Order: sequence, then structure tokens, then C-alpha cells
Amino acid sequence: MTARILAALLILGLVLTAVAGPWALRRASPVLMRLPRPAIGLLAGGIVAWVLALLALGPMLAWVVSGPDVLPSGAAQVCRRCLAAANPFTDIPVDTVVPVVALLALPTAGALLHAVSIIVEARRRHRGTLRTARRLRARSEPRRLHGHAVLVADDPHPFALTLPRRHGGIVISTGALDVLDPGELAAVLAHEHAHLRQRHHLITAVVATLTRRLRWVPLIAAAEAALGHYLEIAADDTARRQVGTPALAGALLTLGQNGRPQGAALAGALHALGPNRIHHLVRPHTGMTGAIAAVATACCLTALTLLAAAVHVPYVLAVLTGCA
Repeated sequence: MTARILAALLILGLVLTAVAGPWALRRASPVLMRLPRPAIGLLAGGIVAWVLALLALGPMLAWVVSGPDVLPSGAAQVCRRCLAAANPFTDIPVDTVVPVVALLALPTAGALLHAVSIIVEARRRHRGTLRTARRLRARSEPRRLHGHAVLVADDPHPFALTLPRRHGGIVISTGALDVLDPGELAAVLAHEHAHLRQRHHLITAVVATLTRRLRWVPLIAAAEAALGHYLEIAADDTARRQVGTPALAGALLTLGQNGRPQGAALAGALHALGPNRIHHLVRPHTGMTGAIAAVATACCLTALTLLAAAVHVPYVLAVLTGCA
């Protein structure tokens, strides 16, 4: 495979997955809903794969084209030596007016800016979670219900949610305790405990910080939007195995009909609200519907990851060996 073919495949893969990815994810949803934890891995991994492939585009093109030197002669010589050490291909570069150093500098600058954005977003989310935790703890008392340590919030609105364990864990309102029967309460607590045990808050935070500046990409926006749904289904599956489908469906219906926490949205919390998952609980999809789309999506993202690795790995090895 020549460098030009690899570059063409990388560009094609980026465009194809970015544009067709949302459609493929929708088509794959029947089978992904039956396999929520692999679906979570596919969505999170797909986001990372696309970003790595995008960052590989400039370094890949640096093997394909040549352009005017804009660096001092000594620096330009070092740059050419490193490019030659990293390039596993023997293609003759195409002459252009684009300085090769720009193809390396722009992705590097973009990666650094994105890293700063990630840090800023992570700090913003952390502050929001702290505010939510303080707000809830101020009107809550610790109790033990069905074997789970919880905070019971003095609030007539029936709700249940989970904060990261270090910020309070499971929170349930007195209103929810009033309207849920014992089986439904056990189902809600099992659902919320699954969020904690499966580290769903960490997954949500990592994906949200990675995608904050990339939501203009259709694939990224669709994957982030779908992720929360599959996290809830994964927690539902755990609760269903422990308590049973009728209790969980009844709890979701009760909470969805009766209300939400008072005030603004609570940052950093995962909610056990809404009846929109009941259909999946009561009448889950069967058969192979969506399997082809799911496999095709996984194969495309895997190929994109391999293409990105074919670019990044030679550069890393060249740097480690001193561009020798």
C-alpha cells in the first residue's frame, strides 16, 4: 500500500464515518439495545478513533506532498530527517505550495488547544457536580435502604439519581419513597447502584470533555447523544436481573409520571427518570435486526483506528529513536 492510497483511505474513512455514522448508529440500535455495554464501548471508542484519525491526517499528508521550506536551514534539515525516518513508504512526494511543516504544526496545535479545552471542561463539570452535591446534601440524611447506602432528600417531588460515589452516591427523595412500592424501590436502587459499579459517571465525563469542541461532527454528536441512553439501558439490565422486569418498569413509569427534581438540571447526576425505556423492557427487540449495521459500524471504526495507528506509530518510533 502506498502513502497516497493510505491518505485517500484515511480521508474517505473520516468523511464516511462522520456523515454516515449517525444513520448507521440508528440502524444498529435494535441490536445495540440488547448489548448495551458493548454499545457503550463502541460509541466511546468510536469517538476516540475518529479524533485520532483526524489528528493523523496532517502527518499522513506530510508523507505525500512536498512544499517550500519556511524554517531556517538547520531546523528544516532536522524536520526532513525526522519525516524520512518516520515515513515507511518510498513514494515520491507531490510538489505543492503547502509547507510540509504546516501539515505537522496544525494538528499539533489543534491537539494542544483541544487538550486545554478538555482541562477547562473537566474543571467546569467538577464545579457543577460539587454544587449539585452541596445542594442535595444540605437537605438530605443518610439511610440504608435494601442494602444500599443512600441519601434521602427532603423533597416532595419523586426522583432518584446518582452522583459520583465521592460526592454522595445514590440520592432518592422522600416523594419517591412515598410513591414507590418495595419492589419498585429495590429496582430503582439496583439501577442507581449499577451506575456506580459500572463507573458510568466517569464514562460520561470523559466523553463529554472529549466532544465539547467537536459536536459539529455528525458522528460525534450522535454518539454522545446515544451514549446516555445506552448507559441507562445497561443499568436497567442489571436491575432487571436482580429485581425483575415488572418492578423496574413500574418504577420507571411512576417516576416518569410524577415529576422531576425541583429547580434547574442537576449537573453531574444520572437520573432514573422517564418511561421511554419501558417498551424495551417489556418488548425487547429480537432477531438479527440491526446486526449488519452494528458490525459494519464496528468494522469501519476499527479500520479507521488501524489507519490512524499506521500514521501515529511510525512518528512515535522515529521520535523515540531520535529520527535516526
